[in-house]
Amino acid sequence: MNLASFGKTDIGKAREINQDSFGIFKKDNAQLFVLADGMGGYTNGEKASQTVVSEMSKWWGSFSPDMYDCEFEKMLSAIEQVISCANRIIFEQYNKDEVCGTTVVVLFIFGERYSILYAGDSRCYMASGWKFSCLTIDEVWENQAHLSVSERKMKNHPNRGKLVNAVGTRESMQCRVLTGVVTNGAVFLLCSDGLYKYCSDSYIKSCMRRCRDKSAIEPQVNNLIGRVYKNGAADNVTIVIVKCGI
Repeated sequence: MNLASFGKTDIGKAREINQDSFGIFKKDNAQLFVLADGMGGYTNGEKASQTVVSEMSKWWGSFSPDMYDCEFEKMLSAIEQVISCANRIIFEQYNKDEVCGTTVVVLFIFGERYSILYAGDSRCYMASGWKFSCLTIDEVWENQAHLSVSERKMKNHPNRGKLVNAVGTRESMQCRVLTGVVTNGAVFLLCSDGLYKYCSDSYIKSCMRRCRDKSAIEPQVNNLIGRVYKNGAADNVTIVIVKCGI
């Protein structure tokens, strides 16, 4: 599968530190995209996000599909183990006196299959043909399955928006995982919450559709960051766009 991609991170207008990190890794017919957003309001968020990307980079340095018999599920399991390793490092090194953690969203593409692994509220969108959807579900308090409808609608609840899953906050954790088949022309967008909290889904969709032309990928990433700035840019913002096929 022929892929084109571009990613960018920006500190925004209000933060003193950029706690977002991302990585784009390519080898043979496998490609890996990872984005992490350190938990705002806590210590060492930037170190947590950097740890996730660094551990992915170390693993990718020796990665070869042949190591896993070119079996997609084996490679996917290895990525989960890398995230678990990053979780352990963050928990042991940075969770001393205060909470430290990071979200993560990973897009792995091998041949014509893809998988998304995520924890927290960083997102992955997909546009294919006229279809547009957010493939991930924000792992925040109000989205927990055991809550009643009325509880989920409580806009002023003190726990609203709080993460219920992240990398590094506990001794062990699990990502959500979903897989699918890549369609020719599909566009994926990975982002931190600094994008979708300051930019509507309709605008994100319109920018992704323009990325049917590969030459538009970098301009549309910049376009989205420009819209975030127009709307205040009160958080760090990171975006990775991936175009699949011709």
